[in-house]
Amino acid sequence: MNDKPQPLHMHLDEIRKRLLVCFFFLAVFSILCFIFMDPLLDLLKRPAGGELKQLAVFSPTAAILSFMTIAVSGGLILSTPIFLYQVWRFILPALEPESQKKGLVFISSGTLLFLSGSCLSYLLLLPASLRFLLSVGKEDLIFLISLDAYVSFVLLLILGGGLIFEMPMLTYVLAQLGILTADQMLRGWKMAIVLVLFGAAFLTPTPDAFNMMLMAMPMFVLYLLSISVAKFAERKH
Repeated sequence: MNDKPQPLHMHLDEIRKRLLVCFFFLAVFSILCFIFMDPLLDLLKRPAGGELKQLAVFSPTAAILSFMTIAVSGGLILSTPIFLYQVWRFILPALEPESQKKGLVFISSGTLLFLSGSCLSYLLLLPASLRFLLSVGKEDLIFLISLDAYVSFVLLLILGGGLIFEMPMLTYVLAQLGILTADQMLRGWKMAIVLVLFGAAFLTPTPDAFNMMLMAMPMFVLYLLSISVAKFAERKH
């Protein structure tokens, strides 16, 4: 570990450089996603199971803004390994020499966790939520769903699921830096349950308990896994 303190302006300069790298790759991948907008939009509509043939647009700018949102979100997902690499390089001087050799594990594990959370939301939570929402008042109502509302709804669940699954990686970093311990997480399990239920209720767009538990159960399992990760990081530390 590098114990020599660095001036604040050096840290800020390091952050600026790494953010510029992240923004560059985000822009490149976002442009790439914009080029393939048609298949991406079809992919986002698929969890509705054919219930949404067309989406409504209520202003001249709604379509282009929604397409840009999809492109940037796709760019974020594709840029995940780049972001994790930049985070790893930034925290590297603060880690023990043994931990410094595990950059590839950190990046690959973080990418896999993010993709797993996104896929879980896309394949399980989204179809269940849309099935419920589109069935309410189906015989008496005609659903006219706007493109921007649908895109925001779908991307919130996909990106939210990916971010939630990063919990073990965040725990590992905090434990390595001595900010968080496994004992602290064990003592705070009651508060963790409350936060998990609150987070699941916020991310789940439907009011029924079933869909909320679909989100809450993986979150709590990840919390338990994070305790093991914290213990592992403490032993290494």
